[in-house]
Amino acid sequence: MSVLQQAPGERVVYDLCVMGAGPVGLSLALAAQASGLRVLVVEGGGLDPAQSAPDWSGSTCVKPQHHAPLELATHTGLGGTTWLWGGRCVPFEAHDFEVRPQVPGVQWPLSWPEVQPWYQAAARCVDCGSAEFRRPLPSEARGPVTRLTDFELTQIERWAHQPRLLGSLGQQALACEGLDLLFDTRVEALVFSPDGGRLEALQAECRGQRVELRARAFVLAGGALGVTRLLLKAQAGRPALFGGPEGPLGRHYMGHILGSIARLVLKQPEDVRWLDFSRDSCGTYVRRRLTPSPALQRAQGLLNTSFYIDNPPFYEPSHRNPTLSAVFMGLAIAPIGRRLVAEAMRLKHIGPRPYRWLAHGLNIARRPWRAALDVIDILRNRYLSSVRKPGFVLRNAGGTYALVYHAEQIPHPDSRVTLKNEAGDLRVDFCYQPQDVDSVLRAHALLDHDLRAAGLGHLEYERPEAERAAHVFEQATDGFHQIGTTRMSADPTQGVVDGQLRVHGLDNLYIASSSVFCTSGEANPTLLAVALGLRLADHLARQLGFVQRP
Repeated sequence: MSVLQQAPGERVVYDLCVMGAGPVGLSLALAAQASGLRVLVVEGGGLDPAQSAPDWSGSTCVKPQHHAPLELATHTGLGGTTWLWGGRCVPFEAHDFEVRPQVPGVQWPLSWPEVQPWYQAAARCVDCGSAEFRRPLPSEARGPVTRLTDFELTQIERWAHQPRLLGSLGQQALACEGLDLLFDTRVEALVFSPDGGRLEALQAECRGQRVELRARAFVLAGGALGVTRLLLKAQAGRPALFGGPEGPLGRHYMGHILGSIARLVLKQPEDVRWLDFSRDSCGTYVRRRLTPSPALQRAQGLLNTSFYIDNPPFYEPSHRNPTLSAVFMGLAIAPIGRRLVAEAMRLKHIGPRPYRWLAHGLNIARRPWRAALDVIDILRNRYLSSVRKPGFVLRNAGGTYALVYHAEQIPHPDSRVTLKNEAGDLRVDFCYQPQDVDSVLRAHALLDHDLRAAGLGHLEYERPEAERAAHVFEQATDGFHQIGTTRMSADPTQGVVDGQLRVHGLDNLYIASSSVFCTSGEANPTLLAVALGLRLADHLARQLGFVQRP
């Protein structure tokens, strides 16, 4: 067993110390250990993630309507935020790393060819089957679905077999004899060398005892807000660090802008099969996404965007669907709903009060057997299967479905995380910009045009044109995809880390987190964060004198 029951003594010096036992930290640590490095993983939460909730009680979200409560967006313990994760895996693609006029002042210090080779290993780490994320339509596809010109149906999202990763990545780490894990240990400060050019130790509290954890190199692989808080505290004591108080640290905080403002109406209802979940040869679930081609993004100055279909909101009884009403009622009963989905997702699905229990009950009463059979099938595929089905879409004869958008958010320096007080509480000012909303609206208009031209279908908006921007802004909420606060740049005045994820000005401190991304793309950040962590493990193995095993 590699779980340490107490902190190592100050004379114990590891090759590598990794802060964070989430998917990035564990993947990186396992890869580094396989290369011959002696590795310590230090985790603020416990071995049992169910008992590991970080304390954000003193922190503040300036715009709570746009940022999820911190206690619902972060998690500690073995597996980290995969305890809250749905398991969706999507890569950043080549055009995400390009210099784009619609995202001014941003230049990634690495290219897609430097990242792409690491996706296969990352896919194994997150247990999503393979790294195939582009798939042509099958030969039997005919008609309108093949006639789209500006939008693509070749990109697929993959889903982890079981998203919490405790049975895969977590168990690998626990079984790895050469990897030490130290739980219930909160890192509180960075200890620098006398000349300030190196990190000598992490100062931490381990079960009531103050300790210093020493290593030749350190990687901060915790959640983006936790990493940013630690660096902000260090900067408060040494103002010249990380570009200074008005530098890049904590700025350009991004996630995604998502919601639904329209319905997709298919001309041929059977074409929904190209947009629904399916199992692939690896056994995992996959789903096609409608995405604007890179050429269209360049020509129209669009931010990257994806679209996929969904059911109408569970909480709206006007859908008159007995199954959706049964699911709503199950989720609305808090002790039941909290066992089925993460709390943030439960609150999203049950909507605002007052709940219309009677109307939902009447929906179920119209076809109770249909609701019972569907709910049993959902529970079986989602909770009783070795491969968790990520969701369900109830097909209908009219071919009409909610259309969900998941779009890039522009990086902006005023979207910022700062320290609120000396205790280390955060002030989170998470901002959306007019460009975010405008790009979403134009992407919808262009998709509607392409659907109609292909004869595939059309969009029906929920509100008149004059109200659509407000509709997008009302739904604009994130905080789960924490991106940009320690972004990478070749220029130390523009970023916190370089292209190798090394913190500017420090020889042996690195960051492996979605916080290093320069842009948010349309993709969920986990897969790229893990890929960058594996790339860093390879770099550190070579830097510290070892060669990674094939």
